[in-house]
Amino acid sequence: MSIIKHLEFLMKKFIAITLLSAVSSMSMAATISLPDYLVFTSIDGQPTERSSTIDIKQGQHLVELRFFEVFTAGADDTNFVKSDSLYWSLNLTNDEDIQVSTKDILSAKNAKSFISSPVITLNSASMSNETVTLVNHEELMAIIMKQHRKMMSH
Repeated sequence: MSIIKHLEFLMKKFIAITLLSAVSSMSMAATISLPDYLVFTSIDGQPTERSSTIDIKQGQHLVELRFFEVFTAGADDTNFVKSDSLYWSLNLTNDEDIQVSTKDILSAKNAKSFISSPVITLNSASMSNETVTLVNHEELMAIIMKQHRKMMSH
């Protein structure tokens, strides 16, 4: 084999391996989709574009969400309901699409009930109706302090 043909062969192999690596690294993320009334506000303390869909890599993450919805009962009766930050400790082990849902939220009363006891349901190829309770800032701080005390006592 001539040197030029050998170099062409190596170059084609290099390009194929590079493309394969690029494609596999692009697919190393899960896509999480929320209902329209929930938005991502940060991942691991880093602000995100307020969106109901996000791509996230495998690993342990602290996800911050907020609830926003407008309810109208008539022309003059508009009720805007929003939450403070809600937190979700997520350990992603698979690169897959995850669909998040909640119980039906059809009224301001339902929304306020959700905010006071925020539970989401996860569905994906590897999860079926897995429920997760979100926590507010005070609950998150209590969890962190409990873990800190536990670590300091060992």
